[in-house]
Amino acid sequence: MKKVLLIVALILFAGGLYVNFAMNPSTEQASLTNETDTSDETAVNEDTDATSDAADEENDTAENEGDTAESDEESSEPSDDESQISFNQESLDELYNEAVENNETLIIDVLLPSYYTEEFMTNMEAQFDTDTIQFNRVDLTNNTTTLNELSVNDNSDAVIIDALQILDYNDAVLPERDEDALTTSYMNLYNSDKVVMLLGNANVHEHVNLANVLDEDATYFTDNDYYYIDNQDVSVEGEYYDYDNDVMTSEVENEVIGNIHNFLISE
Repeated sequence: MKKVLLIVALILFAGGLYVNFAMNPSTEQASLTNETDTSDETAVNEDTDATSDAADEENDTAENEGDTAESDEESSEPSDDESQISFNQESLDELYNEAVENNETLIIDVLLPSYYTEEFMTNMEAQFDTDTIQFNRVDLTNNTTTLNELSVNDNSDAVIIDALQILDYNDAVLPERDEDALTTSYMNLYNSDKVVMLLGNANVHEHVNLANVLDEDATYFTDNDYYYIDNQDVSVEGEYYDYDNDVMTSEVENEVIGNIHNFLISE
C-alpha cells in the first residue's frame, strides 16, 4: 500500500512540474506579444503624429509664403498718397485720371513772356513734385495789342496763358490793353478741347495803374467764368523786379508758383 501511495505521489509531482513548465512559456510569449503590440501601436502613433506635424508645418509655410507674397504685392503698388492728385477743375481732373490709368502724363503748356526767369519752370515742377504731370514752357512775345493766334503743342491737355499785364506795362501800352485779344485766344484753345487758364500778374512795379488793371482783370475774368489765377495780392519783403535783367525776382516767382499750385490742386 505504501508503494502505491508513493507511486501516486510521484505521478502527481511529475504532473505538477509538467504543468508549471508548459504554462510559463505561454505567459512569457503573451507578455512579449503584448509588448510588441504596444510598441507597434506607439510606432504607428508616432508616425501619425510626425505626418500630422509635417503637414501642419507645410500649411504654415504655405500661409507664410502667401502672406509674404501679398505683402510684396502691396508694397510694390504705389499708395494713393504717392500717386493720386486731385484737381479743383473737374475737366482737368478727368483728363488727369485718364492719363494715369493709361500710364501717361498730363501735359500742360505754360505760355510765358520773357520776364519769367529760366528757373521758373524748374521751381514749378519741384512745387508739384510728381512724374504724372509734364510742364512745357512756350515763349509768349506779343503784348495784348499785337496778340495773334497762340501756338501750343498739339498733344497738350491744358494751357496756362500769362495775362500779359506786366508786358503791356513794360511796352507802355497799358492804356490800350486789349482784353478781347486774350479772351479770343482763350476760347480758340478751349474749342480745341484744351483746359485753358489765365495767369494774372503781380504788381511787380508797385504802380497804381498796373494795380488798377490787375484788379479789373481779376473781377472781369472770374465774373465771366474764365479760369483765372489771381496774383495781384502777391507780397514779398525784398525787391519785386530785377530791372537789370528785366525779370521778376525769385521771391515773387515763388509766390506765383504757390498760387498756381493752390488754384489747381485740391489738398
